[in-house]
Amino acid sequence: MQTTEFNSLDATFFNIERRPDTWSIHLEIQVTGRIVRERLELALLKAIRQHPLAHARMRYHDGVESRYYWEFPEHIDHLPLTVWHAQTQQDLVDIRRRLATIQVPIHLSPAFLVYLVHYPEGDYLLFNVPHILADGLGTFRLIRSVVNFYSEQADIVPPIDPLSVRHLLKLAGAKTMAQRLERTKLLLEHLGNSRQPPVRIASEGVHVHHADDIAGYGVQILALTPEQTKQFMARRRKPATVNDMLLAAMSLAIKQWNVQHGQEVGRIAIMMPVNLRPEAWWHEVIGNFSSYVSVSVTPEQQTQLESLSLAICQQTTSFKEAGAAGTLIDLLAIPKFLPAYLKARLKELFPIFGKVLMETTWVSNLGRLSDDFTMGEAGRIKSVYFSPPAPMPCSISVGIVCFGERLLFAFRYRQSQFSQQAIEQFADLFKQQLLS
Repeated sequence: MQTTEFNSLDATFFNIERRPDTWSIHLEIQVTGRIVRERLELALLKAIRQHPLAHARMRYHDGVESRYYWEFPEHIDHLPLTVWHAQTQQDLVDIRRRLATIQVPIHLSPAFLVYLVHYPEGDYLLFNVPHILADGLGTFRLIRSVVNFYSEQADIVPPIDPLSVRHLLKLAGAKTMAQRLERTKLLLEHLGNSRQPPVRIASEGVHVHHADDIAGYGVQILALTPEQTKQFMARRRKPATVNDMLLAAMSLAIKQWNVQHGQEVGRIAIMMPVNLRPEAWWHEVIGNFSSYVSVSVTPEQQTQLESLSLAICQQTTSFKEAGAAGTLIDLLAIPKFLPAYLKARLKELFPIFGKVLMETTWVSNLGRLSDDFTMGEAGRIKSVYFSPPAPMPCSISVGIVCFGERLLFAFRYRQSQFSQQAIEQFADLFKQQLLS
């Protein structure tokens, strides 16, 4: 049976994931019409065969082995599709909550789950993909294949071997001594900032008697209209990017939320994924190709969106110039040859993965996604929502998509920390920061 080794990000997510902190990618689309189950099943099977990682499962390993592997069985173990019926927005909220909380078994092929939700205003497809398997852009590529096969359109893949490009050190590792020194400098600055632990987002509105009532995640969506999106974009002051502005808005929303809840203002740290794929296949290849950098916002900078966006821009520009996203890739090469039982204690062996240094929040922006694809008779794609993991103590994360003329947001939150009403209030506060 063909196998491929976990890349360094696959292995890291596998080693640090612990229930109830499931590290998963939630991504969903809504169409204007109705999706036929039987036709969707065929499209799923074709998509699974189109991409090697889409039909992979984790090979058995014991605690002595130092490496983990994906294997590619000739036949899949199950069809990962469940059909639901929703009549109200609350039904959709409950279905998202159910899916986002599941820890998908990666020892079965395929290692992801799909929900088809029949809804009066247009059906939904929701995916739960373990971060061990793929990042947000990889998940979106999987959905694109399903959509293309469903609508009987060509699903063209780039002329590369998707398994031979998985070596992240080749893609993003330090190439020169000067680059290594610059990355080391940024790492030391990050560790220096971390001597002052980042603030946490104040919890609110949870009143339960049983632990089972608060387990897992919820997902709160927020959509700007085209007019509101233009209003937000008009606030941009170069050289700050739209992404810098979104990081600033999240920082200011957290500050205002914490002030309203009597929590002291402090340093806000934001985990930001960075796509390592080269331009030739920027939106291609299922797998983990997104590293991470940490943006730090001091209390003195937490004033108003335009000035904070420029301050954040200084950091993100220096990250880009130094290839800082590759720093994590360099670091992850260190424990590669440790046996599995030691890798499972990665958080304790390497404090950078521990909760003390964990950022305040996680902001992940998939960027502008193509809106020129449809699902044939099921209609055009109305919306795309995406949310990244929210491992404690990052009790809220936000995923961002620019789809057509709208910015779309999905807030992943811990139900042990926030009631549904509280997360709706937090999302409204974030929206005020974007538009005020």
